Amino acid sequence: MLENWFRHTGAAVLGLSAACWAGTATAIPVTLAGTTVSFTFDTALAGLFGAPSVVGDSLFFTPTTFKAQSLNGAGLTLTSQTFNVAVSANPGYLLTAVNLTEAGDYFNLGSGSAVGVGGQLRMFDLDAPLLPAATSSIVAGAPLTAVTSLSSFATSNWNASASVTVPSSGWGGTDGYVTNVNVTVENLLLATTQTLGDGAFIEKKFTSLAIVTTPIPEPQAYLMFIAGLGLVGWVAWRRTGNA
Repeated sequence: MLENWFRHTGAAVLGLSAACWAGTATAIPVTLAGTTVSFTFDTALAGLFGAPSVVGDSLFFTPTTFKAQSLNGAGLTLTSQTFNVAVSANPGYLLTAVNLTEAGDYFNLGSGSAVGVGGQLRMFDLDAPLLPAATSSIVAGAPLTAVTSLSSFATSNWNASASVTVPSSGWGGTDGYVTNVNVTVENLLLATTQTLGDGAFIEKKFTSLAIVTTPIPEPQAYLMFIAGLGLVGWVAWRRTGNA
């Protein structure tokens, strides 16, 4: 009897250890390459966003379980998720901005129902992480106020956006070139009902982070620019002298 207990307990401990090891093994950094940037994130922290994909310099998600709902006067419910990703520019490029777009659908059933979407887009410089972050609130493109009924039930589409721009000074370390940033997307979905028979539902179906880059100017370009300024100045001086 005691031998069987040890056998089963040992098997359970080994199974739990294997499960913990497997869980730890999946929490690894993944890097996806875009056209002029790469994205590095922890797979274990994607949460409700799901697994992302890359097209061009955009990292996008198509979640299937990111939703909030309230029924029959249950009051306010909130669903939230935050995703964090490091963005690195390829050699020869600078990071200039990040644009967020989101979309989904919702319904308000009854006069006491309402839904909302919000959150924040945040970016900080990995070369100077103690500097203030650049932030922007996620704002819906239009009020989410459409009301449906059971007799003619239908959902309505919603979209939201946010944008942050790399500050013109202070970022980029000693050379002033911003090539590595951290981007955080905080998403909030809310639904509320006040009376029996009311229903409120909102779902996020798409999220995209579009990275804007610009080529690093070549030294020759700087020299030509300076020479051009000098030529303009010389012509202006000649005209003044001949006047």
